[in-house]
This record gives sequence, C-alpha cells and structure tokens, in this order.
Amino acid sequence: MKAIWNERVGTDRRVRVPATRSAARCAEATSIATIRRQSATRAGFSLVEMLVVISIIGILVAMLMPALHLARAASRKASCQNNLRQIYLGLASNADRHRAFCSGAFDWRLDGCVMEKGWVADLLSAGVPVGSLLCPSNEARIASTYNDLLMMSPSSTSGVDLAGSKGRLAPDGALIVNACRKIIDNNLSPGSQPRTELVTLEILKEHYNTNYTASWYLVRSAVLLDESGNLRPSTSGEPSLARLGSTHGPLTQTLVDSSRRGATFIPLMGCGAASGALASTVGDVPAGTPATLSFTRGPVENPSMEPPAFSTGTSQSGPTGWWAGWEKTLQDYRGFAPVHRGSCNILFADGSARAVLDQNDDGLLNNGFEPTESNGFADDTIELPPEEFTSAWSLRGR
Repeated sequence: MKAIWNERVGTDRRVRVPATRSAARCAEATSIATIRRQSATRAGFSLVEMLVVISIIGILVAMLMPALHLARAASRKASCQNNLRQIYLGLASNADRHRAFCSGAFDWRLDGCVMEKGWVADLLSAGVPVGSLLCPSNEARIASTYNDLLMMSPSSTSGVDLAGSKGRLAPDGALIVNACRKIIDNNLSPGSQPRTELVTLEILKEHYNTNYTASWYLVRSAVLLDESGNLRPSTSGEPSLARLGSTHGPLTQTLVDSSRRGATFIPLMGCGAASGALASTVGDVPAGTPATLSFTRGPVENPSMEPPAFSTGTSQSGPTGWWAGWEKTLQDYRGFAPVHRGSCNILFADGSARAVLDQNDDGLLNNGFEPTESNGFADDTIELPPEEFTSAWSLRGR
C-alpha cells in the first residue's frame, strides 16, 4: 500500500500517515458538521409555523372565554345570594328584639335620618356593614337616597324627622352629631363641596349604602284605608303608598306568621333597579352612576299602575265594593332588576335567597300585568307566578 508524507505544523518530525486513514477522518468531520447544521436547523421554527401556533392558541382562548365569563357570573351571583342571607340574619335579629324586621326604608326624604332610621341603619347598629354587601353584578353602585342627601333642601319635605337625634356626649365631652343634622344645622347648600365631603366621609364611607331594593312589604307592610277604601292622608297631607302615614309601616314577624301564603313566598328585597343617576360625584362613585330605587311601589291596579280610588261612601262589601277593588291589585315589582345575566336574586321572609329569571328579556319581572307602552312590560309572560311569589295588597288571610 502506498503512503504519503504529511508534514505537521509546529514540529520537525515527519509522520507517515496512510492516505486512507486521512480520508476517513475528513469524511467523519464533514459528517459531524452536517449533523450539527441539520440539528441547528431543526431546533428553530419558521414564521409560518409560529403563526399557526399563535392562531391555535387564539382559537383555544376564544373557546375558553365564554366559559370563564359564565364562571365569573356564577361566582358573582353566588356572592350576591350570600350577601342577601347575611342581610336576612340582621333583619331577623331586629325582628326578635323589636317585633318589626326594620324601622323603615333607607330613604331620607320619606323615612328620615338615614343614620338612625331604616333597615340600613338598623343593620349597621347591629354590626353588619351593609355598604360592603353590594350586589357585584349590578352596575348601580349607590342608593338613590344619595341624591336627596346631596341635593335636597330640608325645607322641601314635612312630617318626617330629617335631622334625627340631637346628639350625644363623647367621653371627652365632645358632642357627637349625625351627618343629617349637621346638614340642617349648618345650613349646607345643596351640591356644595362641604356638604358633599360630609356625606362622603360620614355616610358613604361609614357603610350607609346599598344597591338592593327593599320590597314594599318590608318597609310599609299594609295600607291604611278610610271608610270608603281610599288611602288615608299622610302627615304631608297627600295619601301615598310610599309614605308612612298612609301605611302600617315596617313588616312585623306577627304579620308574616299570619300571612296568606307563608314566609317562603314573601319577598323582602332584591337586586335593585336603577332610579335615575347620581347627581354629583360622592367618594369614588362618579356623577352619572345609576342609583337604585329605595323600595318597590306597592299594590296598584292592572294595567294603570296606580292605586285604586273610590268615591266617598263606597261600601266595603259587594262586587263593586272597595274590598273587591283592592283584591284586583298587584304589587309593582319593577324595582327589582335581573342583573345576573337575565335573573334577579330575591330574599324571602324565610331567609332563602332565590333567583328569578326574566324569561322575555324585557328587563322587568312581571307578576301578572298586561303590557302597555307606559308600564314597560314587553308581553304578558308571567315570571313571578302568584303561587310562588306573594303579590296581594294585604298579607292577611281573607
């Protein structure tokens, strides 16, 4: 076999290397370099491959988003029901101590000083932070009574104790006065900065707030009628389903126990419907935010949505008597709103919190009203059937 002489750099020694071995080593080096280049090429992604992967990920995310939205909605709905149950415990405790579930509505104009009167004040005095128990699905984050607290002139109403108590002495001798009395005593102008700051610091931030709407049953319970079956005048001189003077006042446990259908079907409150917008910014709630109705309107005629009225001397009995007229009325529950993807959580007098579905998606819960342009019902679909939802003008049995 022939051999060649190869001279290695850096040495004087000459080594005889077989030509075949040198060729084999060159081939081996070439093969290793090729494998490395192929491995490097295979380790990367082309632009097309990356775009395909990104598209697949986007499709998967799009498929998952509805499920995530549903899970979040279900969580908010469950949180709302838990809030209502906590509120019920406070109402039931108040009924044990004072016979009535509450002292009235959270309404400065109609019921008086919100820091001392109404179901919100009752629960706060018992240690329940009502302002932290808001329905998380409701875009309305504040009660409509804040418009009165911010803008109402105290002289514009009569017969209601707007100021509340005269205050109490602290251990250091300082006089502690509620914010409603401060507005009146200091003659704070409607919409003024001092008044807004006072309402923010001493009412809103002290948890006197809610976005639930009380039922008429809870805060008014029953009508007061004269001999002709008409509402008695209130202290302001006008008969009204909304005013304490024309009604029996807050619901009592005795009335619930003697009711026609029982506590299971008597609504106490539910997710609140908007009643206008907040007039000016208060705290972290901006002006224009929807504000919830204080309480539902009570028994009205179908479909006029007004309380019945009778001529003087109308008798109680007979088909044309005032009793028959009131028996035809229905509770106006348009103050409850289906904020949970088409359903509304409602608290009942037995402590249960149940969801009611808005079946025709008109944003209202119908308990038997005929649809008209003025009442807002889309059709005659009944979402609050009478056998499951009390709607009578009186809770007492016939």
